[in-house]
Amino acid sequence: YYYSNESIDDGIYKIEKANKDNFEKILPVYIYPAPDQVKSTFAEFDKAIKKSSLCIQKHAIKDGNGNEIPTSGKWIDNNWINIGVSHFYKREFFSGAESFEYVARNYNKSKDKYEAMLWLIKTNNEIGSVSSSEPIISLLKNEKHLPLKIKNEFPIVVADYYMRRGQWSEAIAKLMEASRNNNLFFGVKKSKRARYNFIIAQLLEQQKDYKRAVTYYKKTIDLKPNYEMIFYSKIRVAKLSDPKNGNSQKTIKSLLKMSKEFKNSDYYDVIFYTLGEIEERQKNTPKALEYYKRSVKTSIGNVNQKALSYLKLGEINFDLTNYESAASYYDSAVVTLPNDHPDYERIVARKKTLEVLVGHIKTIAREDSLQRIVKMSETDRQLYVDKMIIRLKEEEERKQKEMEEAKLKQEAASNKPPAIAPAPPGFSGQSATFYFYNPNTVALGMADFNKKWGIRKLEDNWRRINKAMNIDSEEEKGADSLNPAKNSKMSIVKSRDYYLKNLPLNDSLLNLSHNKIIRAFYMTGSIYKEELNNTKKAILALEELNKRYPANKYELNSYYMLYRSFQAEKNEPKTDYYKKKIIGEYPKSEFALLINDPNYAQQLSTQKGEAENFYTETYQTYHAANYQLALAKSTEGLKKYGKNDYQPKFEFIKAMCLGKLYGIDTLEYSLKSLITKYPESEVSPLSNDILLSIKKKKNPDLFNNSANKSDADTFIVSNDEEHFVVAFTPDNTKKTDAFKTNLGAFNGVYYGAKKFNITSTIFGNKNQMVMVKSFATAKDAVNYCENVLADPDMFNDDIRKEDVLLYPVLPSNMQLLYKKKNLESYKLFNDDNYKKLSSKN
Repeated sequence: YYYSNESIDDGIYKIEKANKDNFEKILPVYIYPAPDQVKSTFAEFDKAIKKSSLCIQKHAIKDGNGNEIPTSGKWIDNNWINIGVSHFYKREFFSGAESFEYVARNYNKSKDKYEAMLWLIKTNNEIGSVSSSEPIISLLKNEKHLPLKIKNEFPIVVADYYMRRGQWSEAIAKLMEASRNNNLFFGVKKSKRARYNFIIAQLLEQQKDYKRAVTYYKKTIDLKPNYEMIFYSKIRVAKLSDPKNGNSQKTIKSLLKMSKEFKNSDYYDVIFYTLGEIEERQKNTPKALEYYKRSVKTSIGNVNQKALSYLKLGEINFDLTNYESAASYYDSAVVTLPNDHPDYERIVARKKTLEVLVGHIKTIAREDSLQRIVKMSETDRQLYVDKMIIRLKEEEERKQKEMEEAKLKQEAASNKPPAIAPAPPGFSGQSATFYFYNPNTVALGMADFNKKWGIRKLEDNWRRINKAMNIDSEEEKGADSLNPAKNSKMSIVKSRDYYLKNLPLNDSLLNLSHNKIIRAFYMTGSIYKEELNNTKKAILALEELNKRYPANKYELNSYYMLYRSFQAEKNEPKTDYYKKKIIGEYPKSEFALLINDPNYAQQLSTQKGEAENFYTETYQTYHAANYQLALAKSTEGLKKYGKNDYQPKFEFIKAMCLGKLYGIDTLEYSLKSLITKYPESEVSPLSNDILLSIKKKKNPDLFNNSANKSDADTFIVSNDEEHFVVAFTPDNTKKTDAFKTNLGAFNGVYYGAKKFNITSTIFGNKNQMVMVKSFATAKDAVNYCENVLADPDMFNDDIRKEDVLLYPVLPSNMQLLYKKKNLESYKLFNDDNYKKLSSKN
C-alpha cells in the first residue's frame, strides 16, 4: 500500500511538472493529464494498480460465496481507492468510478468512504456528468462528522463543480473558502492557495469586478508561487490599472523595465502586448501598434500570444480602414489562432472578406499599371522593364546574401563548444556537430520554420493556408507573369521578352483588362457597403467606376447601391440625385419599383417563397418519374413566377422531362437553349455534362480514338463492385474534425470488425471531403450511409446533420467527381442510381 501511494505521488508529480497552463484562459482548479499526454504516466499508475491489487488479493477475507467481507481488513478500502485514483489519472474514468462506488457502497462504516465520494464527484465532473455530482455533494454537505482532510478539500471539489456549470459567483465563494485555509497539517499548500487566488482573480475580472480582481492577483504574488504565475499576476495587475488614477506612466515604466530583464525573455511578447493594450486604452493608437508589432517580433514559442497580437494588429488596422494591412494580419492570426477561440468563426469570416477585397484592389492596381506601361512608347517601355529587371536582380542578390549570412550564423552556432550543447550519452569524446544535439541550431531551425510557415499543428496539408477565393484566377495568369513572386519557378526569369509578352497590347487584351477593372471596382464597392458597412469607401469606389466607365454593365446596380449609401449618410441631395437617375433611366427595373413602392420588397420575398415551394413540388414529381405532370408543372412555374432565381431550374426540369418523353434529340436541343439563356446558372455545368454524354453516345468513335480524352467523362454504375462512402462537410476544420471523431466512434461501436480507413481532403473552395474505405457492394455502402444519418450521437452542436452530404461512390467515379467538383451533378446521379437500393424502398 505504501509503494502504491508512492507510485501515485510520482505519477501526479510527473503530470504537474509537465503541465503548461494557458494563463489567457481561466485556469482549471485541478491539474489532470491531457488525453494526448496520458500515456507518459501509465507506468507509475499501472504499478500502483498492481501493488494495491496484490494487497487486496493477499489480505482481503472472503465469505463462502467468494464475496469480500468489507470489515475484515483495515487497508483494503484504501487500496480500492488507490486503484480508482490510478484509473482516473489514466483517463479510464468508468473503471475508476467502479472502484469508488464499491468503497462508498460497501465500506459505509469507514471514514474512507468520504474520500471515495469526493473522487466520484471529480470523476463525474471530468466526464461531463455534473448532474450526477449533485446528490453526492448534498450528502457530504449535510454530513456533520467529515474527516478534517475531506472537510478541507470539499470546497475545492465543489468549486470545480460550480465552474463546470458556469456558476461563477458560487465558484468564487468556494475558492475563497479554500484559499483562506491555512491549517499546516491538513490544509492547502501555499502553491495550491496561490492557484485558487489566481482563479478567483480571473473570475472576478470576467465579472468586471476589476478592483477586487487586482486584490486577488496581488494575493497570488504574496504567496510566492512559481515565477510564471507571479509574472502573469503582475501583467494582469498592470492591465487592470485604472488610467484615471494617473498610474499609467508608472505601470508602463515598470513593464518596460521587465522587458529588459533576461529572466523575462520568454515573456517579452506578453509584456509588449500588455503595453499595447494600455496605450490602446489611452487612445494612443500609433504607440499601441508599435508595441503589438514588437510582441509579434519577440514571440517564438507562445502560439496563443502570437495569435492574439496578430489579431489586435488586424482589428486596429480594420478600424482605421487600412484593409490591406488588416487582411495580412488577420491571415496570420487565423494560421496561429486555436479553433476554440470564442470569436474564431467571426475572425475567419472577416479574414475571407478582406482577402477577397484586397484581391479586387490589387486587380485594379495591377491592370492600371499594365495599361500605363502599354501607353508608353516602345523605347520607354523597354527602358521601364530593364530598370525593373535590375531592381529584381538586386532584390534577389540581397535575399541570397541574407540566406548566406543566416547559414553562417547557424553553422557558427552548431560549432560552439560542448559546454553549451552537451553531447548525449555515449558521445562524450566528440564535439556536438550533429544538428539535433545542439539546442541552439534546433531553436534557429524552428524559428526559421515558424517565420516562413507560421506555427502549425502536426497534421495533413500543414502547408495550406485556407484561402477563401482566388479572384479572376484564370484571367490573371498571364498578367501575373509580371510579378515574379507569383511565378512557379524559384529563380526570376530576367529576359525582357518574358515581362513584355503578356501586356495588353491589342484591342482584345485591352478590353479584357478594362472588364477586370470594372468588375473589381463594383465588387470593391459592394464589399465596402454590404459586408464592411463602410459607406464612404463604397461611395468612392462606385463613383470612380461610373466616372471612368460610364454606361458599364453594373451601372444600374451601382446607382442603387449609391442611393442606399447616401441614404445611410443622410445626404439628401445625393440620395435624390440617384433616385431620379434610377427612375428616369431604368423606370421598369426592380430597383425603380423598390424605390416607388415600399411594399414591393415584401411582395418579392413572398413570391420567391412561393416559387421555392412550387419548384420543390415540381422536382419531387420529376423524381417520382411522373414526367408528364412534371413537364406541366415546370411550364406553369415559368409562366406563373416569371423572372426569379428558380427560372433556370424550372427550365432544366422541363428539358429533362422533354428528353424522357420525346427522346435524346429533344433533350439536346432543350439543354443547349437553356445554356444559351442562362450561361452562369448553377444548372449549366450539369447541362454541359449531359450534353457531353449525348455527344459521346452519338459519336463513340470520335471519343474512343482520342488519346488525350479520359475513358470516363461520365459517372458509371456497377453495384456489385467495391464502393467507398464520401461525406462532404463545410471547409471548416472544427466541423470536419468533429465529424471525423464522431464517425470513428460510430465505426467502433457498430462496425468494430471492419477496420475502416478514414481520410479527408479539400474539395473545392467550400467543402472538405471525408472518405471511408471500403465496402464490398453498393448496397453495403448505401446501408452504411443510412445508419450514419440515423444515429442520434453522430451529430451535435459542432457538426449538424444539415452540414453533411453523404454518398456511396464507385472508386472509378472518384477521379471524375474530384475533377468536376459538381456536387449537384453527383446528387442527381446518386438519386437515379443508389436511392433504389435503400432499405426504405
